Amino acid sequence: MNKKPSIAGVAVMLLFLIVSIATVQAQAIPDLNSDELRRLIDQMPDLLVIDTRTVQEFNGGHIRGAVNISSQASNQFRTLAALLPEDKQIPLVFYCRNLS
Repeated sequence: MNKKPSIAGVAVMLLFLIVSIATVQAQAIPDLNSDELRRLIDQMPDLLVIDTRTVQEFNGGHIRGAVNISSQASNQFRTLAALLPEDKQIPLVFYCRNLS
């Protein structure tokens, strides 16, 4: 049986490849505390803040201007790909709940 990959499958693989390359190229990805994030948001109005918590947690309260892409959503990669700015210089911040 010779199955061809679906367009969605290819898109997910491409996104994974792009994210992997970007991660390898990144020199350091710092952790931020709430004060540092607040300063960053004030200094960079085009900053994209992505909340990876569940929809219920997001609806319970979130950082102003953040968008929710739940790590539990089946379409998270497609949603993320649609949100990524074309300008690759725009910084992204991902946040989730604190597990400690």
